[in-house]
Amino acid sequence: MGCGFSNGVAINLERSHPLYYGDECVSGTVQLSVIEEKLKTHEIYIQLVGEIGYTTTRTVSDGRGQTTTHTEYHHIPFYTLKIVFAQLSAGQEQLVYNQGQYSWPFRFSLSGSLPPSINLPQSYPHVRFYLQVVIGRAWYRPNARETRYITIFPRVNLVQNPRCLTTTLFGSQNRKEISLKGTLNKIGFVPGDVLMLTLELYNPRRVRIQCIDLLLVESFQIACNSRELIVFEVTLPNIIERSDEYIQEILPVNIPSVLLPPSCDFQNGLRSVPRVHLRYFMKLAVKVQGMFTNFHVDVPVIVGTECIASPLVSSQFNQQHMIADYDLPPPYSSVVQQNVK
Repeated sequence: MGCGFSNGVAINLERSHPLYYGDECVSGTVQLSVIEEKLKTHEIYIQLVGEIGYTTTRTVSDGRGQTTTHTEYHHIPFYTLKIVFAQLSAGQEQLVYNQGQYSWPFRFSLSGSLPPSINLPQSYPHVRFYLQVVIGRAWYRPNARETRYITIFPRVNLVQNPRCLTTTLFGSQNRKEISLKGTLNKIGFVPGDVLMLTLELYNPRRVRIQCIDLLLVESFQIACNSRELIVFEVTLPNIIERSDEYIQEILPVNIPSVLLPPSCDFQNGLRSVPRVHLRYFMKLAVKVQGMFTNFHVDVPVIVGTECIASPLVSSQFNQQHMIADYDLPPPYSSVVQQNVK
């Protein structure tokens, strides 16, 4: 621990992977090792904090015509739970702990209406949750703190939203009269799912279509900050360097089994708490020979946490077994730091 604190504090969770859903409990133990001869404090507690972080910029003039831009970092707590392990009683001036080991259990029941953890805890913007043990010190000495980040997702059951099971239609056209029409068999899915994508390309001038890239994009807006991150990207295998007048393909889309925060729109009703809006879309980018001929279409999709059993998808996938599967993309944590091109 910092702040000149020479004792040791550990936050031990009951599960090995610190991922929790909104209707679960976060539980574990706090262990304190007093290494000093004595530890004097007025309070020891643990808190669970949900925080929204974002940045703003401010331009400052020096009065001589020169200006500088400063980045300001904002941290807005919107959710706090607290468990006190030890505190002063009437007439006490301080609590004294001798050398040795001390342990306290804790258990927090989570709200089901929380937004998901978004972005890395130290990146901006973000939604982050953390456990923090605080050991209160005298007024002239800073409190000692130990922090551990955890991941919290709301449960998003796609079965409860019938729209997630419906087929969606999309299309676009470029200046060379190449038209793209397609269907996606459902707009809602969970990581590890398989979607079926049907594409029709009409190319009356027989212009060479170099390739079509398929991207899954995570887009979020937190306060005044917004980011778009690529979850995965793949080139469709059967539409490369083709100039056919008509092309039709039915392709399986393998969603990688990676940890994805579910789609959400969080507003807790307080003006002081920023809105958190997280959405996903499939991006089909068509690359065509020539100048200013590339075009794309974005298809909004919904990422959930609860699986949808869809025998139709498995049946369609088996019927298309002659189509080579895509290679799975690298882990989510290694790719989402890039911006959408």
